[in-house]
Amino acid sequence: MACWLVLSCEKNEDAAGYEFISAGYTHSVLLKTDGSLWVWGYNTDGRLGDGSFENQTKPVRIGSGYELASAGGGHTLAIKSDGTMWAWGNNMDYQLGIGTPESKFAPFQLGTDYLMVAAGTNHSLALKADNSLRVWGNNQFYQLGDSTDDYKTIPTEIDAKYAFITAGGLHSMALKEDGALWTWGWNTSGAIGDSTNENRSTPVLIGTDFTAISAGYLHSLGLKADGTLWAWGYNEFGQLGNGTKEPENAPVQIGTGFAAISAGWGHSMALKSDGSLWAWGWNASGQVGNATKEDQTEPVMVGAGFAFISAGGAHSLAIKTDGTLWAWGENQSGQLGDGTTEDRTTPVQIKAE
Repeated sequence: MACWLVLSCEKNEDAAGYEFISAGYTHSVLLKTDGSLWVWGYNTDGRLGDGSFENQTKPVRIGSGYELASAGGGHTLAIKSDGTMWAWGNNMDYQLGIGTPESKFAPFQLGTDYLMVAAGTNHSLALKADNSLRVWGNNQFYQLGDSTDDYKTIPTEIDAKYAFITAGGLHSMALKEDGALWTWGWNTSGAIGDSTNENRSTPVLIGTDFTAISAGYLHSLGLKADGTLWAWGYNEFGQLGNGTKEPENAPVQIGTGFAAISAGWGHSMALKSDGSLWAWGWNASGQVGNATKEDQTEPVMVGAGFAFISAGGAHSLAIKTDGTLWAWGENQSGQLGDGTTEDRTTPVQIKAE
């Protein structure tokens, strides 16, 4: 699942206690190894699912038995260990998939036999147990990939099978088992990566040998089997990491030796195979984590000993190999989870208890 803006959404088996994180636009989601789901941050539309509309500056437990979750622009998707899919939060564009535009402020069961979910800004993707793709929500820019621009009010099948999915702001990406990368949706700044700036209403093949992908708001990241990192799309803040602020409509290589990636709204994060954490791009709230608020057009090292990352709207989350949880960046709505609403320009440890 590629959670709105997450690296790869594969669970971190090495982290004791904290297993998986997903940073949305202004809220955060945490999955513990015991299957309990924790949320914090902005909540006036019920995106936390705690039954209230109050922002939470510290992690709040909302349920158990979960396997996976994805924090989107204003909604959240999750899958339980029994394969049931659950949704809650903002639903103005039918991104919850319940057939009506009614928002939900507590988890609502949507279906069964699901494997993976990916929450975009206002659209949603999911894989069934047989790897078939379901899409729903806003489709104004073809981000659902069904050859139309019609909104889908319930999960609708797309005739293709994938191994991994990620939903961005206005575009979507998917990997097949053979490493082939397919993308579709809004493409004015090149987020599709097909060397054009034409929107795509159906999936377009971009390349092969990819092992991980992450869709940001208007940019994309891809990791190949040889550890090379590639980026394309919108680049006003340097989020591509190629030393410029010019957009790219085809993948450009950023570096080597990488093992995980995560694209946020305007910044990017990546882990190298040695556990070092690197970040770049938009940094107005300190989301890069290098103790400044200056945009970074090339990757800068943030720290070492990390195992899992997730880049959100203007905040960042990470789990270290020792199982500790860290957050930094914008905190106006409490999305860092440290009990305050103060921005942090370097990682601070967070506890969910």
